[in-house]
This record gives sequence, structure tokens and C-alpha cells, in this order.
Amino acid sequence: EVFGAENPKTNLALDRPATQSSMSNWSTPRKKPVSNSFRRAAGDALKLAVATGTLMADSDRIASYDTSLAELQKRFDQAAPGTDYQELYIEIRRLRRELILSHPALNFDRLLINKRPPPNAQAHMCEQYLGRHSGAGPGLVILDSWKNNPKETVLLEGKLPEGSVLHPDLSFDAKRVIFSFCDHTVVKKDNVKIPTHKNNIRRGYDNEKYGRRRFLIYEATLDGKNVRQLTGTASDPMKTAFNRETVLIEDIDPCYLPGGSFVFSSTRSQNFGRCHSGIYKPAFLLCRAAADGSDIRRISFAEANEWDPSVLPDGRIIYTRWDYINRHNTWFQSLWVTRPDGTATAHYYGNYTKNPCVIAESRSIDGTGKVVATAAAHHFITGGSVIVVDPQKGQDGLEPLTRITPEVKFPESEGWGGKGCFATPYPLSEELFLAAYSPEVINYAARPSDAAFGIYLVDSLGGRELIYRDGNVSCFTPIPIRPREIPPAIPSILPPPDEAPATGTCYVQNVYQSPQPIPEGSIKSLRINRIHDQPAAYFTLRSRAREEVVKSVIGVVPVNEAGSAVFKVPADTGFQLQALDENGMAVMTMRSLMYVRPGEVIGCTGCHEYQAPVSPAAKYALSKVSVSTPKPLPGPQYEGGFSFMRSVQPVLDRHCIRCHGLGKKSAAKLNLLGGRAFASLTSRSRLVAISLSNTDTFTSRPKDYFAHAGRLANILLKGKMGDEQINIPQDDMARIIAWLDLNGQQFGDYSFNRLENRKPDREGTRRLRKAIEETFGPVMAQRPFSALVNVGQPDESPILRAPLAVEAGGWGQIPDSGWDSEQHPEYQRFKKLVAAAITPLPHTDLQGTCAQQPCVCGSCWVRELTQRP
Repeated sequence: EVFGAENPKTNLALDRPATQSSMSNWSTPRKKPVSNSFRRAAGDALKLAVATGTLMADSDRIASYDTSLAELQKRFDQAAPGTDYQELYIEIRRLRRELILSHPALNFDRLLINKRPPPNAQAHMCEQYLGRHSGAGPGLVILDSWKNNPKETVLLEGKLPEGSVLHPDLSFDAKRVIFSFCDHTVVKKDNVKIPTHKNNIRRGYDNEKYGRRRFLIYEATLDGKNVRQLTGTASDPMKTAFNRETVLIEDIDPCYLPGGSFVFSSTRSQNFGRCHSGIYKPAFLLCRAAADGSDIRRISFAEANEWDPSVLPDGRIIYTRWDYINRHNTWFQSLWVTRPDGTATAHYYGNYTKNPCVIAESRSIDGTGKVVATAAAHHFITGGSVIVVDPQKGQDGLEPLTRITPEVKFPESEGWGGKGCFATPYPLSEELFLAAYSPEVINYAARPSDAAFGIYLVDSLGGRELIYRDGNVSCFTPIPIRPREIPPAIPSILPPPDEAPATGTCYVQNVYQSPQPIPEGSIKSLRINRIHDQPAAYFTLRSRAREEVVKSVIGVVPVNEAGSAVFKVPADTGFQLQALDENGMAVMTMRSLMYVRPGEVIGCTGCHEYQAPVSPAAKYALSKVSVSTPKPLPGPQYEGGFSFMRSVQPVLDRHCIRCHGLGKKSAAKLNLLGGRAFASLTSRSRLVAISLSNTDTFTSRPKDYFAHAGRLANILLKGKMGDEQINIPQDDMARIIAWLDLNGQQFGDYSFNRLENRKPDREGTRRLRKAIEETFGPVMAQRPFSALVNVGQPDESPILRAPLAVEAGGWGQIPDSGWDSEQHPEYQRFKKLVAAAITPLPHTDLQGTCAQQPCVCGSCWVRELTQRP
């Protein structure tokens, strides 16, 4: 709506005013004036020119400007019929341009930009940062005399091969630039075939052709004499989380830190977002490295993506984080802050704000306490409307936002189809910004054209001045080449790695301080749930919520009468909190993620109040109180997330399947035998209340989902269903409630080789049944296999509890000798028979991949590629 024709001879943007009445028939300057439309355009240009004077109050040019503007105003007011308003419009715009370019904030001679085409990615923001989707371009370009007659110097010409540059950052002394670069000349070194999953082939993603391309971090001096690679070198150990090889390592978004090191985003975390339907879209999380690229280490332990780190004036890092724990997968990519060592992670703005749904490319505005950012879409490249965020006005909602480019609506959250798209804004003052701009219509189904974006000067009054455009390739990331003030270097509070404890401390000041009312005294404990990463591109279903995040219970800690709790948690591990009542049922559930670094103390004010750094006074107070250690969930302890078959099915086997499975009449209504119980329970109306993907609320309310919202827990707690008596011991009940509060999770991992999927072994089953018949009689020997053996947790198989009394979960058929301990010879004999009755898995996971032929996880190609020289 804002931009019209651009005159390449004068580099002057002939901008249309942002009013619908002045937009008709505007394409290129005409020889014959169109009186009505150009008269309106000239009038609006005069208003903008007059307003511009308010930005220039301290300029020594304001007096001569006022004189010239008065003359143009007079000509406009006294214009005779037939006046060439187009010529008058251009004069007004030229005068206004001359003044705005003389603003003190623009007192620099050189400008750094990045030339590259927009990424050739599907309509999704996560793909745009992968090397396989990048387009080759000239890369870093220095513009001298950038205001009026730009002269370009291609900085990397002859220094690097053909490729693509992404997100450069200038050093504080303006002598060096750090950037991510993707080499497009990478070719195969052998004849190994890199398979591409059939779904990716349909989407046009060819691992064989593009799979080796990746972004890594480089640095260059601005004189062009030195270019060096910082990450992915021979000295880079390329260490990954859990030693997985499911993701090709890529490093992007480097940013200089005070003190010489740099922060960047990387796929070294080896995990994926959960909602990509198998498309290769690995997650980027924050890492840090020394100035020469050594000592690379993670500083974030979130579970989805993080992008665009930059440094605030106080030395902290601000960045974009995608956060969707049991809430909509589209709307919440908000701003967070952290110290350079990854401590004191805290929310900055937007984690409960749907509009805009993506807030990216944040940069601090000097002297204001505000940041400029791009309000972008989730299903598009990073581009949209330029906004200013003032956290002093709040951490959510529209009140803290100022729309610098109101002519561009927030894409996706305010709809599609708007014309114009801004990206990579750089603040010069609170009113002036450099930014990339494309006049093309935002369309989530199509990428912008190669040369869509040019560099503009954008101001808060509505002025939009073209600075530079290349007719062949887009231009992004304008950065003034001038020294900046160095923020303070925040010292790390972390102990040396060889002295680092395995835990940190978390406190909740008052669970009753909540946006939603929680009755005083109703919360008795907190459950700490670990959030697990998804290691491979393709996923198997984990529950009825299609994109469920896998969780496990770290443990439960008490809450005192005042509503506070202080407790230990595993370091460098993502977790959420649930506030529990006297029955251990979740009253409120955190829909976000926290983590604590080794030895760090973190905290929050209350239930669903934002996480915040801990003050020294609070740390001192906490040192005087008792710190709880989480009490593990009763039942089997195993690696990975919570498994229904491994933790809940044994409880059903002990207390329920006599009637609901082995009893024919009740089994027809509710069959709780292994292999059927999960579907039987979760398919019943309101028996289990599951937060379904993208239909759930994005902020919690008391008892909105999980155990409290469904009927099952209340039925079991009452101890009676109809005429049927129910008496489930407290520890067993805790397993069922935990399952319900973990959103009815079925499987505890993302694997394609699950223990729960093992099948009976024919010969082993025959031997087991024979032993059962000899010991317990023919009736028990003929029971269904799942009523005898739990293939997911064999040591909790029903047959191993058979000789126990009924009230202990047994079958009441006790041999004369009895089984008084697990060391009893008969117990050990049956344990071996149970193990032999289960067919081993044909495949096991290897470094996070399925290791199957053909591959079903979509990530085996990474392991196969990285294992070769």
C-alpha cells in the first residue's frame, strides 16, 4: 500500500501515501499528469514533509528546510487548473528525502548489506534457515556513499566459493563481521546413496542433491583481507546432544558478545519440532563459542526452535523461542532473554500472545529500553510488519507494541494477502529504522521472487525511502558501519565443568499468586515433569494428541501452607510444573518449559507467573530454607518418557482385568487387557480428558484438562462404580493419576523400535503356558497372553504376581511353598520363562535413528553420511 514506482536514476522512492484514495492508477511516472490522484498524493506528501520537521528539531538544516517547504506549500495552495502535480509531488518527496537523510542518527558513510535470494523453502519459517533451501548470492556488500550514490564492494568475492550468506553481525569496533555461510559447491565424495524418505520426495526435498549443504559460522575483516571459518572446522569436535546423529549440524545467526566470544543457533541439540509431519525441519537452539570457534557449548535446553540472538545494553541475550507444550503449534514464537552462560533465562514478551504469532529479529534501540522486531508469520519466511516492543508496558498483548509499519498487517494471525513485507529491521533511533522491504503480496503458498527485497529507510511518521535495490537479487540485513558502545560482559556464575553439580535449585514463591483463582490451601505439592526431545524427522504417535510432547515424571515435592516450594531439579534438562491437590491431581499445569544450569537458582513468583532472575536477597533467603528432593513416581523406573504399558497397565492387570478383560460381560463394555486398555479408556466420552493438538486453550485454567477434567480418576477415588467395589492402593493410584495428568500419554519415546511393540515368541509362549499349567492349573494357563506377560515391562508381568494374595494384586492361587521374595527360585524361573516368551525386536535404535532398511525415521542418512570421511 505504501510504495509506488522507484526512479533508478535518482534512487528516489516515489512513495504513495498510505491512503486508499491515492492508490488508483499508480505504477510509473507519467508524462501526462493525472490531476486528481497526483494532487492527493502531493497533499499527503506535504503532510509527511511537515511532520518530518518534528524529527529534525536539532538539525542545523531545519531553517532552510522550512523555507523551501513553505514555498512548495504555497505552490500547492495556489496551483492553477492543469498544474503538473506529479512534478510537484516529486519535488516535495525529494526535499523531504534530503532532510530525513541529514538526520543525526544517519551520520555514517558506509553501510553493510547482505545480497541473497529468499530461501527456496516450503511455506514454513523453520525450513528457511537450512542450507539445503538457501539460494546463492553475492553475500556481504559494503555500500559507500550510501545515501545518494551508493558504490558497492563485494566483500567475499574471491574469498569463498559460490554460496549463501545469512544474518551477519558487525563487531563492536566495526572492523569485523561474523556470519553464517553455506557452501553450494559441496559435492559427493563417494558413491554412497543418501536416501530420501518418500514424503520428502513428494515435497521436492532431495537429500542426494542438497543434503550435504549446510550453514556454518565464518568471520571476515571489513578490509576484505581475511576470511576464516569458525565452526565445522577440522578442530571442531562437532559434539552433539546424547551423541545422536539424526540431524546434520548447521550453525546460524552468530552474534558477537562482549568479551570476544559469540552466541549462535545450532542444530547440535539433534532434535526436531513435533508438528512437521516428517519433513526434515530440525530445531536450532542457542550455543556459545570462543572468539576462534573453540569451546562450543550449549546454553539453552529448550525443546523447540530458537533464533536471532542479539545483545541488549545490559549484556543479556534476547532471542526468539518457539514454545508449545500442549498448546497450539502456530501462535507462540516469542521473545526471551538469557545471560551469555545460559543462566537467568526469562520471558521478555509474547509467550501468551497470539497476535503477532512470530516476533523475530529483535534488536535493542539505544537509550530506550525497547527493541525493534519483525512481526512475522509461522508459515512464511521471516518477514512482515516492523514493530517496537516496550516491556515496561507489559509482557503480553498489544499494549506494549507500536506498529512502525501499520500498512502491513501481522501476517497469518491477522490474515493473509496483504501487500508488502518488511524484514531484518535495524534501529537508528526510536523513530528511524533501516529494513529490507518487498512490495510483493505475502502468500504462504509461494516464496518471494529472487529480487523482491530492497533496503529502505523507514520512519515512525510513515516515510519510506528507498536506499538500495539490486534488480537481480534481494538485499537484507542493513547494518551501519560504525563503532558501537560495548555492553557490559556478564561474568558466568557457573562452576567449572569438572566441579559442576548435576542439579540446580528452583523455587515457587506462592502458587496462589495466579491469573486464575486457586483456593488457598488447596495445593499440597508440585509435580516436576521432564520434557523430552524428538530425535528424528518422522514420528510415531505418542497418544491421541497427535503432536504430543513426550514427558516423564521427575518427581513430586511438597508445597508449604504459604504456597511456596524450594526443590532440586536435574541441570540442563527441560521441565514443566504441575500444582497438585491432596489427591495428587493437577489443578494447574504449566504450558511452557523451564531449565536450570548446574548450581543455578531459578524461580517464579507464582503459578503461571513469568519466570524471572533471582535477586541476591532472594538467594540468601533461600539458603536458609529446606530444599526438597523430588520423590520419584511409584512403580518401575526406566529411561525415556512415561509409558502407559510400562507404568499403568500393571496396575490394571492387578486390579481391573478380572472383570474388565477376563470377565466376558464387562470386557465388552471396557476391555482393559494389555494392548486394548489404552484405546478402550481414551475412546470413552469424558472418561479421560485429553488436550488435543491445536484445539486446546493456550493458557491454563484450574482443572481444565487431565485427571480433574475426566471421570476416571474421580470414579477410582470414590472406590465404587455401580455395584463394583474399587480399592486401588495409593501408590498404584499415583501411577494412573500421573498418566492422566501427562495428557494421557501412551508411549514414552519417539522410537520406531519400541519395547511395547514386541510380539510373543511361539515356542517361548508354549513353554511358559506349560509351566503355568503345572504350577497354577489349566484355567490360568489358557488366559490371553497379555494377561500373563507385559512385553513393555516384563518384570511387572501379571504371571509374576500370580501367587500373591488378591489384595496384593495376585490371583489368589498360592503354591504350597509360596513366593516370599523376588529371589525365590520359582520367581526366578518364571521370570526367565517370561523373557523367553517375548520375541526380541528385529531392530534397535542406533544413535537416535531407526537403523532399519528401508529407513522409516527419515534420519538414518545423517548417520550414514557423517560416519564417512
